Amino acid sequence: MTRLDVDRRFLLLTAAGYLTALAAIAAALWLVAIPTLHKLHRAALETQAQTRAAGVQDALTLVLADARTLSEAPATAAYLAGSGRVRPAQMRRDLERLVDGVTAQVLLFDRRGNVRLRVPGRIGHPVFGLAETRQGLGLLESGRLGGAPIVSYRPGKTPVESAFLISLPILSDGQPRGMLVIEKHLDLSRVLAGDAVSAATRLATGFQVRMYPDWTGDRDDLIAAPVAGTDFYVMIARNTGLTARLAWEMGSEVFLFTGLALLLPFMAMGLAGHRFIVAPHRALEDSRRRLTAQKAELAELAQIARMSHDSIMVSDRDRRIVWTNPAFLTLTGYAAEEVLGRDADALLQGPGSDPAVSRTLREAIAEKRPVRAEILNYRRDGTPFWAYLSITPIFDNHGQVTRFAAISSDITRRKAYEAQLEAARHKLEQQALQDSLTGLPNRRALENLFEELASEADPRTIIRIDLDHFKNVNDTHGHAAGDHVLIRIAEILREGIAPGDVAARIGGDEFVILLGAGRDASAAQAMAERLRDEILRDIPFQNKTCRIGASFGICAADKRLVDNSALLVSADAALYASKDGGRNAITLYTPSLHRDVQQKRRLVLEIEHAVLREEFLPYFQPQFDAATHALVGIETLARWRHPLRGILTPAAFLGLAGQMSVLPEIDRIIYRKGLEEVAAMNRAGFSIPKVSFNAGVAQLRDTDLPGIAATIDIGPTRIALEVLESVLVEEQSDEFGFHIDLLREQGFGIEIDDFGSGHASVVGLMQLAPDVMKIDQRLVVPVTRTERARRLVRSIVDIGRTFGIGVTAEGVETSAHAEILAGLGCDTLQGFHFARPLAADDFCARLAAGRFGDRRPGASSVA
Repeated sequence: MTRLDVDRRFLLLTAAGYLTALAAIAAALWLVAIPTLHKLHRAALETQAQTRAAGVQDALTLVLADARTLSEAPATAAYLAGSGRVRPAQMRRDLERLVDGVTAQVLLFDRRGNVRLRVPGRIGHPVFGLAETRQGLGLLESGRLGGAPIVSYRPGKTPVESAFLISLPILSDGQPRGMLVIEKHLDLSRVLAGDAVSAATRLATGFQVRMYPDWTGDRDDLIAAPVAGTDFYVMIARNTGLTARLAWEMGSEVFLFTGLALLLPFMAMGLAGHRFIVAPHRALEDSRRRLTAQKAELAELAQIARMSHDSIMVSDRDRRIVWTNPAFLTLTGYAAEEVLGRDADALLQGPGSDPAVSRTLREAIAEKRPVRAEILNYRRDGTPFWAYLSITPIFDNHGQVTRFAAISSDITRRKAYEAQLEAARHKLEQQALQDSLTGLPNRRALENLFEELASEADPRTIIRIDLDHFKNVNDTHGHAAGDHVLIRIAEILREGIAPGDVAARIGGDEFVILLGAGRDASAAQAMAERLRDEILRDIPFQNKTCRIGASFGICAADKRLVDNSALLVSADAALYASKDGGRNAITLYTPSLHRDVQQKRRLVLEIEHAVLREEFLPYFQPQFDAATHALVGIETLARWRHPLRGILTPAAFLGLAGQMSVLPEIDRIIYRKGLEEVAAMNRAGFSIPKVSFNAGVAQLRDTDLPGIAATIDIGPTRIALEVLESVLVEEQSDEFGFHIDLLREQGFGIEIDDFGSGHASVVGLMQLAPDVMKIDQRLVVPVTRTERARRLVRSIVDIGRTFGIGVTAEGVETSAHAEILAGLGCDTLQGFHFARPLAADDFCARLAAGRFGDRRPGASSVA
């Protein structure tokens, strides 16, 4: 039996006894606690119901006090009897005094049921109809009512809001004269508000109380207390989960403390058994196993040491050699009898050995600690070799050093290779600061120069140059012509700069000129103009003419804008402004441009934070059947909920996000959130037939799209991906087609967006075989003005029908557009005429209100 078997069996036996005791205690507690807690809970709820019924009665008593005074006033009976001494105006004022902030209406009926006076209340519209307000007149006339008021109840908008209709008889000499009716809306939140003890509290009629068990199937969970003077009750539904939770909490605590109390005896039993039973047996088995393992280990180590390619030498505590392996003898050239008993430290070292390394080795050996070093040793014939040496002390069972093991490997070739590398590195460092083609300083040399300028106080000026149309030279005349042009540009720069200026090539067609100290932006401007004129001249090459231009960005160090350390970055910004302005331009880094750069940097940081915080959210624009105007789908569009600027459209961030390469992350956020919103819409009862997303090349290649969709239950809603027509033109590779086919197999629809905006071929359309193509809105908008535009749209529709592709028209802005496009054969319509892109809540609200759907031509836009 192994050590593990003995320990496991003893542990399992002890644990089984402990768990059995705990289970018995837990069962006893559970059987006792639940019935007791149920009884206490019901008693507490009955008391609570009676207290709340008294609270409702007190609230009604306050309402009845003033009304009863008016109903019993002789003037009221006299007015109803037709006495002329009480005028209607006076009676109305008396009724208006009963109106307060919770009164809906006050009515005064004569005994025939005619409304003699009505005073409207201050809140909303009455919930009781006129017929309900007359309900007490029949009882009054028959004499069954007496002088007691009738109180009717109707639930309000919330469980704690209640509408009461109070009917008070008006008597004169014991004869009925009429009835005073008051409708009050009372907020009983303080009386009826639920708490942790009761699941729900509300008012209910006697009929509701009697029928509650039949309606709910719960015959034991209802507590009802009558409200004195009325025919309704305060009804409390018992919180059955509370009893179970309290029982669980009480049982858990008792179980925990009992378990802890039992734990100590069982632990003592386990420790004693382990000490007197398991430990002796285990010690005997361990001893036998160690002895066997040590014998096998020693045999293996001896064999390994003899077969090792590394040199191994063992010496005693006085560093006399006692054993070596064959590799040691081969490396050093000695025979075994020549080295045994000799001093290990003096055997191999010679005149070229580093004294510092030798001293380090001796100190480590004296301190009896491991040491590693690279050292030059000598063979028996005197030839040197480099060795990587590791010396480790070997201790006995008492912690005393008995041997030293020295393992070394021959690293002579490696050291020779390192020497060659060092020589080559030194040579490369000399060459690394110069551009091999033009002979100008390169980017590294310029960076070194800027490091020196960082501590310089004098402001400097820099010109950043980027060649225009240089790619055309390479594409048209070949790279040899391109190299010739670059060499000529370098000559122009050398000839055009002044003493103290430095011209450098920092990229393929990118150059920088650092002006000498004291030269400002005006000098740089003049130099840039001369260089531009010279660069614009034709450059001949092998009977060919190369024509290029150049864009310039200039930045001068200024304490108000930038210092010397930011010159290159700021000049880059000025250069980009030149490129954006049409190329072949010279732009100076100005305060205005500095503000633009700072704003762009802030926007970059804001976009990065927005991606991390997922501030991007989906908006939805509906799509309608062109013939029936039924909702057939929604397109998901990106919006940014900026913490300060509110909702931003893609025009505010899309371009910069593309430069930052974060569009795939934004698309993924919109895709996931859009599916979650569609799932919520379907759960709310809005059946969304299809949802489409704009997809770039990166998203089409994202293999996680089906996985994300699989985690979100959107029901029968279809998912479509809208691919720009430009992607169809640019991406014709087999890999792109593979990803499209894979998505289609996963159930995704493929649609071509902005069809007609690019140069997609019919062959490309056939290869992609989309489900839908969406006509670019620039082709849709003019259909109301020109026959030419209508013919063009009809041609696109005919192409779609030929290939079995559905056609959606974007940019439907008016009812005229909708009518014309439906007549031209478009299947689906989308645009501002129907709705602008909406947030999910607004979209659902309009859909629920019926403001989407049947949008017949001529209807006004909802956007």
